[in-house]
Amino acid sequence: MGLGMAGNLARLLKSQQAPASLARKELFVYNRTASKAQPLTSDPDLSIQLAASPAEVAASCSIMCLMLADDVACDSMLQQLQQCDLQGKVIVNHSTNTPEFAMAAVAQLRGKGCEYIAAPVWGRPDAAAAARLIVVPAGPAEAVARVQPFLAAHGRLLPTQDAAHKANAMKLIGNFTLFGFVETMCEALTLADKNSIPREDMLAFVDAFFPAPSIQGYARRIASESLDAGAGFTVDLALKDVRYMRQLAEMRRCPLRVADLVFNSLLAASANGYGLKDVGAMFLTSQQAAGILPPGKHLDEEQEERS
Repeated sequence: MGLGMAGNLARLLKSQQAPASLARKELFVYNRTASKAQPLTSDPDLSIQLAASPAEVAASCSIMCLMLADDVACDSMLQQLQQCDLQGKVIVNHSTNTPEFAMAAVAQLRGKGCEYIAAPVWGRPDAAAAARLIVVPAGPAEAVARVQPFLAAHGRLLPTQDAAHKANAMKLIGNFTLFGFVETMCEALTLADKNSIPREDMLAFVDAFFPAPSIQGYARRIASESLDAGAGFTVDLALKDVRYMRQLAEMRRCPLRVADLVFNSLLAASANGYGLKDVGAMFLTSQQAAGILPPGKHLDEEQEERS
């Protein structure tokens, strides 16, 4: 979980909207790299406690929220938490996981008397900080209602799904849609460059036909080649998501031809050294394929600037 989402929860707990049923209204955070939590724990207005281990979080909290990179990292965390007393607690997982992971987690935690809610989110760090994320919650209705104020603290809630794995499927399907747009925009801007059409004019087209902030934001980052991922979504992380969506499609016997295109574009971007760049770095490989850029051009420029 990033600083934006953790800050949202801390502010909720200090506000009049904090659920009255909570015995304690404190936020405990844990990160394997404690320094990453320092901006939160050092803010006196948030009153956030830094936990030394997942076990301390489990002992201190009735509701636990996870945000980790993939199924493997989430499984490792759940294995640690299952060594603790989880009776009557709720685990909310905001990570992008496979549906199969969610089904296994539900079964494991049920035996510990713990409810599992999947609540993956869409949105970049700036959207998280402004509480403008999009959240899709899923799980038992009573447990979802119990954590609803904490989900709503992050932004807009989509319709609740009745089983945790459905939220993960929905997140992958949503990312499939977004990645398809990024692929299309990369190729469209490259074709516009080849025809001497200003990128700003293509952005005007996007604004006219796709009046959504996330779509417009992606288009502008690609057009301006603002591809420093920062705390955002990297090429290598996107590759993981596309692997998950292709796995889901294969299991359901549902061809995803666009996902295959996106996978190869991301793979090419990673092979060219752009793995830690923003997902829009697919644009650079599109430009290379069209003969506009030589491979690695932007990396060479950055290395020269640092030398």
